[in-house]
Amino acid sequence: MKSFFTSLSVFIVVLSMVLSSSPTYAEDKPLTRAEVESIVKKTLQDNPEVIVKSLEAYQARQQAATMAKAAQNIIALQGDLKNNPNSPSIGNPNADVAVIEFFDYHCGYCKHFFPVISKLLEDDKNVNVVFKEFPILSEDSVLAAKAALAVNSIDKTKYFAFHSELMKAAGRYTMEILTEKAKEAGIDADTFKKAMSNPDIEKELSHNKELAQSLNIGGTPAIIIGKELLPGAVELDTIKAKIAAAREAEKKEKK
Repeated sequence: MKSFFTSLSVFIVVLSMVLSSSPTYAEDKPLTRAEVESIVKKTLQDNPEVIVKSLEAYQARQQAATMAKAAQNIIALQGDLKNNPNSPSIGNPNADVAVIEFFDYHCGYCKHFFPVISKLLEDDKNVNVVFKEFPILSEDSVLAAKAALAVNSIDKTKYFAFHSELMKAAGRYTMEILTEKAKEAGIDADTFKKAMSNPDIEKELSHNKELAQSLNIGGTPAIIIGKELLPGAVELDTIKAKIAAAREAEKKEKK
């Protein structure tokens, strides 16, 4: 459907250009299908940049509409995004700004973004990072997400150490590997395995999926700061700038 509207947009631009440059076609007699196709083909050959400009304009409009809709939903879902007790978090629980990350343990971009989050937590003591487990890449992504939530349900103070190990790891996640990493984080193996089967963990993953759908998040990582959704891994300077902007916006709203 999207490709159809894209093609239609290009066609309308081209046809408008044709008719505006050759009004006698429209005024003197109806154009046949063959004539239209010939004119369009000739116009595209002479002006190939029309396609590029049309696609760029279309994509810009779509992106703007998506971001505007996401901003509205972020406002409506603020409490759930920032304060859900089932979502792991680290940093200052009384922070003036939250950084919310939807991620997958198998996502290379998420692994690239992990040092950015770690550095941010070192540099800014008035920020809280909320982790939304969003496993979409593989079955063992789901297993890893369940394991992380199990650790969080047992001892919230152990989550980030476990999360860090998974972000640094390469290859598949098996139950044996996850159990060993849980033990290294200070979690009893039997307690961990029991927590893995808790139906609340499955509910939390389903809830995160619903949140992602509401925000039109289809990939990872997806970062939310203030009322803005940032798709993809971004650099530390960008994150800090967005946090500063969110703080300034918060101050203005309180006045």
